[in-house]
Amino acid sequence: MANIAIIFAGGVGSRMQRTTRPKQFLEIHGRPVIAHTLERFQEHHDIDAIAVAILPEYREYMQHIIDRYDLDKVRWIVDGGATGQESRHRALQVVAETFGTDDLVLIHDGVRPLIDEDLITRNIASGRQYGSAITCTKMTETVTVAKGDGIGEVIPRDPLWSAQAPQTFKLGDVLTAYDRAVADGQNDSIDSCTLMHGYGHSLHRVEGPRTNIKITTASDYYICRTFLTLIEDREAFGGE
Repeated sequence: MANIAIIFAGGVGSRMQRTTRPKQFLEIHGRPVIAHTLERFQEHHDIDAIAVAILPEYREYMQHIIDRYDLDKVRWIVDGGATGQESRHRALQVVAETFGTDDLVLIHDGVRPLIDEDLITRNIASGRQYGSAITCTKMTETVTVAKGDGIGEVIPRDPLWSAQAPQTFKLGDVLTAYDRAVADGQNDSIDSCTLMHGYGHSLHRVEGPRTNIKITTASDYYICRTFLTLIEDREAFGGE
């Protein structure tokens, strides 16, 4: 059974402040965020291939990053679509031309560069055992439902988890769900977890570290940069 990473990097970074390029191409420690993310999958011994869904106008720049950082597991650069769902669907279709229905795909955000080896390993293990793996973190804040300018309901947080990425599935299962969504006129699902759950699939939860943040805003970028600095310092000087 092969394991293929599908990295979604098609966002335009509309919630970042005063940036001239998409957030996946902002640099941390001299290299683009997307390069940090891809390196985690490149270095994992159980990842066989990588597909990247990218804004078409950045295809040449993406190829430059792949060449510069020797990311030879990246076999496909896929032109993203008008929505995240369409971009992921296109990448799945391309991967399915080479790999089989029982192979695993790990669908990940290009702007989650703090993913680590252990989380990838546990996603693969869960995917093989249960057919799916949804990376989640436990909710630690009080969750409320808005009612006008006030609070309409306070939801008990004990059973609540936040679904993140990677989200891992058998290729045949998830591609069928995306095909079905198109046939049903659904074209902008939030993520693969939502889509698969909506079509009745049983999904297995894998707990992820709270550091596995997604860079969405400027503050996320600075937090991520701090964590990467700590990681690099630990690798350089040792210690916990």
